Amino acid sequence: METKFQTSFIPKKPVMGGEPSRSGSMSLLLLVSIIIFLVSIGMAGYVFLEKNLLIQKLAADQNTIETNKSGLVSDSITIESLVELDSRTNVAKTLLDKHIAVSPVFDFLQKVTLVSVKFNNFTFSSASPDASGVSKVSIQMSGQARDWETVASQADEFGKPEWKKVISEPKISNLSLNADGSVSFIFTSFVAPVFLIYGSNTNN
Repeated sequence: METKFQTSFIPKKPVMGGEPSRSGSMSLLLLVSIIIFLVSIGMAGYVFLEKNLLIQKLAADQNTIETNKSGLVSDSITIESLVELDSRTNVAKTLLDKHIAVSPVFDFLQKVTLVSVKFNNFTFSSASPDASGVSKVSIQMSGQARDWETVASQADEFGKPEWKKVISEPKISNLSLNADGSVSFIFTSFVAPVFLIYGSNTNN
């Protein structure tokens, strides 16, 4: 009688084939975690550095603003001083332009007075403005000429057309003969106001 052996290939225990796959997943997860950790550290460092840079920039900007503010205050004071000085200068110029100067009259008399005539007792007066608003300025002087002919020559000199822009209505009166033959007289005339304005004479 033959003895038969029955062979079975059915495994008695489950096959352990999943271990390598689980180990690979854990390695990948660890790698990703490390990368995320490093990125987080890098981002934290970047934020820290950026914050410090912003703080430094804000401090620098604040210093610049304070410096500019001080400069603006100084410039404001300088501008106000210049404006005030300009205003005073304009007022002074206006007063000088309207100032009545007598010296041009003396210069004129020196030019037109004959050698043999002398004047003294000079009187200068300004009348009230007329209807046109112009004030007439008059002069009066006592004069002495060598003789009658000299008085006539002096009257002709005052009456020349070229002097009408300076004097008007020149008049010689109160003539009297002195013991030495000389002649005393009174000279009166009106002087053009514009001729006496300080500004007009300085601009010429």
